[in-house]
Amino acid sequence: MRWAVFFVALAILLTGLARPVEAVDLERRRMLTGPEHVPWRGVGRVNVAGYRESGMCTGTLIAEDLVITAAHCVVSAVSGAPQPVHDVHFVAGWRRGQKVANRRAAEITIHPGYVYGPNPGFEQIGTDLAVIRLESPIAAQDAPSFEVAPPRDAEDALTLISYRRDRPHALTRQDGCALKGADGPVLVLDCDVTFGASGSPVFSNADGVPRIVAVISAKGVDRATRRPLAFAVRVDRAMPEVLAAMR
Repeated sequence: MRWAVFFVALAILLTGLARPVEAVDLERRRMLTGPEHVPWRGVGRVNVAGYRESGMCTGTLIAEDLVITAAHCVVSAVSGAPQPVHDVHFVAGWRRGQKVANRRAAEITIHPGYVYGPNPGFEQIGTDLAVIRLESPIAAQDAPSFEVAPPRDAEDALTLISYRRDRPHALTRQDGCALKGADGPVLVLDCDVTFGASGSPVFSNADGVPRIVAVISAKGVDRATRRPLAFAVRVDRAMPEVLAAMR
C-alpha cells in the first residue's frame, strides 16, 4: 500500500527555501530537560558547513567512532555527490550551546543503492542511510552508543529523539509513535516530524533498553485522513550493506 500523497526530505538546507511547519501534538512532543538529556547524549547534530552548502540533521552513535544518519544529510542537494568529509561534523549531546564532543568526519559511507533526488519515493527512502566514521572516538562515559534491533511488531511503542528546525538547540522526545505499516525496509509512523529531523533515531524500548530500529528519512500525508506521517528506513535492513561498503 502506498501511504502518502507526497514525500519531503527533512534535512535543513540553509541554502534552500523553508517550508511551513505543520500543526503539532504538544502532548506527545516535548523538549528534554537537562537531566532528561543525559542518557541521550549519544544523539547529536550532524552539521554540514561547506563553502556553498550548509545544513543540519540528527545522527546517533552506534559505536564510539561511528554515527548513523540519513544519506541525504551528507549528500549535496546541488550535485548529488557526497559532501566533502572535512565539511561534516558530529556534535554529540548538543544542548543550548553546550556539547559533549565535536568530531570531524574521517569517512562517510552511503548505502550503495542510494541515489539522491528531490522527491523521494519508497525505493529511495529504503536506502536513505549513511554511516559516518569520526576522526577520533567519543568515550562511552561521555556519550553512549546504541544497539540496533528490528522492530518487534505493530504493538511496539516507539520513541523518536530528534533535533528540529523549530528546536535546533535541544533534543525533542516524542513518545507513542505508532507503526502504521511497512513497505519493505520502509516503516510508516504517525510521528510528527519536520526539517532537521532527518537522520533521527527511532527507538524501541520493549525491555527497558533503547535500541534503534529506524532512521527518519521523510514526511508525507495519509491519503485517507490527511494527517502527517513519518517515513523511516529500517536500520537492521539497510545497515549491513552500508557497513559492507566501508573501507
